[in-house]
Amino acid sequence: MSKENKPFAQPQVEVIEGSVKPGAMPSQANYQADTLLSSTPMDSLKELGAGNRAEDGFGAGVWHNNKKVSGIWTKAETRNSWLALTDLGWKKIYSGSDSAVVAMEMLGAQALEKQSPVNVLIENDQIIEIYVW
Repeated sequence: MSKENKPFAQPQVEVIEGSVKPGAMPSQANYQADTLLSSTPMDSLKELGAGNRAEDGFGAGVWHNNKKVSGIWTKAETRNSWLALTDLGWKKIYSGSDSAVVAMEMLGAQALEKQSPVNVLIENDQIIEIYVW
């Protein structure tokens, strides 16, 4: 597949006095903002190899306090649920048991509906514990 045929290739545009001119790439700042707004749960998996973070280590859970749930994603697959958290992006809910996934998804939905602050323990890039206030 050629580079031009890839579905994620961005069209080249240039903004001149409020108009769009084909042929120039958008600025990096605009591209990053657009990318963040259109991110998906799978983007968090791609970021695992991008850099070393504290929660990437095995057995080294990190608490993130006073966050808000900004989105919920789930699919009709076994134990496949994600929460979008402010400043953290999409995080997978721990998939160790069916009941854990259901319970944490319900807590996330409650926090999203009420816009309540949450504290989450993230280990291996998965939410393994959540408190809703």
